[in-house]
Amino acid sequence: MSRAATAGDQGAAPAGELAAPAIGRSQASPPRVNTTLRLVGAALIVLLTALTSLVSYLFFHTVAEVVFAVVGFGALILSLTLREFLDDDFAVFMGVGLGAAALLHLVHMVDFPGMDMIVGSADHPTQVWLTARLLLAVTFVLAPAVLGRRLPIGAIALLYGVATALALASIYWWGVFPSAYTLAGGLTPFKVATEYVISALFVAAILLLWRRRALLPAAAFPLLVGALGASIAAELWFTVYSGPHTWPNMIGHVFLVLSAVLVYLGLIEDGLARPHGAAIAHLHAARRLHERLARSLAPTLPVRHHAVDVLRYYRPGDRRLELGGDFADVLEQRDGRLAVICGDVSGNGPDAAALGAMLRVGWSALVLSGASPSRIVRGLRAIVTRERQDPDTFATACLAWIDPEAGEVALLNAGHPPPLIIGGRVAPLAQEPIPPLGTLDVPVGEPGRFDLPADWSLVFYTDGLIEGRVAAGSSERFGEQRLIQTFADLIGAPLDREALERVTAAVERAAAAPFADDITLVVVSPRARRGG
Repeated sequence: MSRAATAGDQGAAPAGELAAPAIGRSQASPPRVNTTLRLVGAALIVLLTALTSLVSYLFFHTVAEVVFAVVGFGALILSLTLREFLDDDFAVFMGVGLGAAALLHLVHMVDFPGMDMIVGSADHPTQVWLTARLLLAVTFVLAPAVLGRRLPIGAIALLYGVATALALASIYWWGVFPSAYTLAGGLTPFKVATEYVISALFVAAILLLWRRRALLPAAAFPLLVGALGASIAAELWFTVYSGPHTWPNMIGHVFLVLSAVLVYLGLIEDGLARPHGAAIAHLHAARRLHERLARSLAPTLPVRHHAVDVLRYYRPGDRRLELGGDFADVLEQRDGRLAVICGDVSGNGPDAAALGAMLRVGWSALVLSGASPSRIVRGLRAIVTRERQDPDTFATACLAWIDPEAGEVALLNAGHPPPLIIGGRVAPLAQEPIPPLGTLDVPVGEPGRFDLPADWSLVFYTDGLIEGRVAAGSSERFGEQRLIQTFADLIGAPLDREALERVTAAVERAAAAPFADDITLVVVSPRARRGG
């Protein structure tokens, strides 16, 4: 059975950062239905089924058998579907047994006296009934041993299928199954004795479940015991009826419906659906926590500059809640210039995220201390070498110093995708890169200097934006040139949040899949271009 967990709340994005919308929302856990209300609902279903006997006994019998069959087949389908999320194969084993019993119940229903869709004998459907109940009782007896275990379900299903086929063949083809009902004498001793054996097996199942109740969901155990108790009552009533359409037979079927409803509540709702719903809620909560933690590693203070606007855009990747190593920041210096860093730590997970945060903070300290560009790079190299958990870890980074008054940008690129300059056209700032941080300790030269065109914008980004595929199943990356063309289509429009979302949407549509890596963009534009 599956163990549920509760979910937490989602935090807000830090001020000054624009993030893509969170993926999905879910409650902390699936709502619990009041126990009394559930039992009242079960009683109502049983009562409504019993009332169908006022139309005709055959109608009542059909409805009762269909209720059991729906529960049986539902348990089989749902347990097989959710098997990978379960801790053991208890529910799946029960589903196989209930599914086989449900099939036999349907055969019993269509061959029941009055339906007569197979041979029209009162004995054959009674024999099928005994086979179904015996198979179900054996399933309940064996099921407690499956708690905490995995089974070869394919072989188990094959065994149940063979047993079901042999039972039907012995009744309808070979005719060797012992007689259970005769028109002259009613119930045979074999039928009555078998009903008592089935009842004894259900009692044994209760005792075995009680011994292993700690492995069951708390609410499932009493419901399954209730289902077994109702099954025992049904079997006992089926030892005293004199004809297929008599009132003891009807009472037995009422208890059959009650047992089916309790199996639904205990096995399907509490054992399968509710824990799975809680697991989904927990997954959404973990995703929200991942996004919140990833954003918390980003700078929280917005940049307020008299001449330019700065836009940060972050979108987490779809990597099963692994944190990424993206980092970015913008600082205003005393002389009015803006210092920008945009980088990415190799790998992902908490180590990469922590190292990225340390690089950002270390860069901030170095910039604010007035360190030279070469000194900043050497300091970042030292941080990577000292703080990385794996000697193969490295980081790429693009460092820029923007002077909006002079219309100039200085650039140092440590193995990172070059930023894009958007003016009358879109082009990368092609600066000869130095090796990534944490690899080769080569001398650091002076930053490359570039003039900014009129009505310019600078777009810094991490490689998650260009490493997507060009089509589903393709090995070709989206790449820098396609990204340039995508931004070129936006020339003349403000580079705001909506524009960046159109860019990321275009990249995502090309791959026909969610982004596998986190995406970070930093856009610096004159206020006139952003519309003031």
